[in-house]
Amino acid sequence: MADSAATTEGTSGGAPEAVTQIIQCIEKVPTLPAVIARILEVMENPKSNVQELTRQISLDQSLTARILKIVNSSYYGFPRQISTVSQGVVILGFNAVKSLALSASVVRLFGLEGGKEKEFDLIEFWKHSIGTGVIANMVGTRIKYPLPEECLVAGILHGIGKLVFDQYLHDRFVQAIQKAKKEKKTLAETERAVLGLDHCEAGALLARKWKLPLHLEESIRYYPHPQLAELNQTLAALVHVGDHVARKIRFGASGEAGTPKLSLNAMKILNIVQSDINTVFDNVDAELTKADDIVASLIA
Repeated sequence: MADSAATTEGTSGGAPEAVTQIIQCIEKVPTLPAVIARILEVMENPKSNVQELTRQISLDQSLTARILKIVNSSYYGFPRQISTVSQGVVILGFNAVKSLALSASVVRLFGLEGGKEKEFDLIEFWKHSIGTGVIANMVGTRIKYPLPEECLVAGILHGIGKLVFDQYLHDRFVQAIQKAKKEKKTLAETERAVLGLDHCEAGALLARKWKLPLHLEESIRYYPHPQLAELNQTLAALVHVGDHVARKIRFGASGEAGTPKLSLNAMKILNIVQSDINTVFDNVDAELTKADDIVASLIA
């Protein structure tokens, strides 16, 4: 994917009816569970504490169970069992637990309805998304990104616009996927041609509806071209690298054919060189093996 590609801003002007239809579809997507809205509010409050965050999460027993399952997975590798959310918050930190809660809620909200399908396999899609987050987290830790736990949720959410298309405009989305493969174009290009918007724009609109933090909205919109981000180019670039590596090693399936060229802008933003990318490839199998527990926990 060339860095010189035009921004998705304004590319949809030629199909106003299609754009309106997609916006209407986004309005049909359920809001995030109330508990997540409260968690996000708690996280925005500088006076919040472990007890308040724990109390909000504990209101949802299913969410609590999923978080504890992930926290106790081989991905984190803690030597002793963590039995309460408060322990998880103390050990992992506020942001890590918030990211896990948000990720678990989004996966549960969309679910796996439709199951396996030739053109867009939801299970493989979620596997790819989780893999993207794990790899972005891995690279974020390597470059000492201050909040590497954000990388996991940003990676999991990066292709969320595809789910809007799949669930509400399924036939046209499949047409865009087939067109991209046949014409050897990026899916974003054929989405704009067939649907009027690409999945990055649709995902950002959904993030705005859900009132997600702006830097997450931005990483969803600009991960293919992180240099276009204004608030946090680093997070968008980390997701770009995560997506690239996950697609290169075929961890899950994004619904797109082939692997986009790694953005030189992303490497410049992250201040990494090809040898750093080679190191990621050398170590990614072990990291993703540990991440299998997260995949199983989130898509179970």
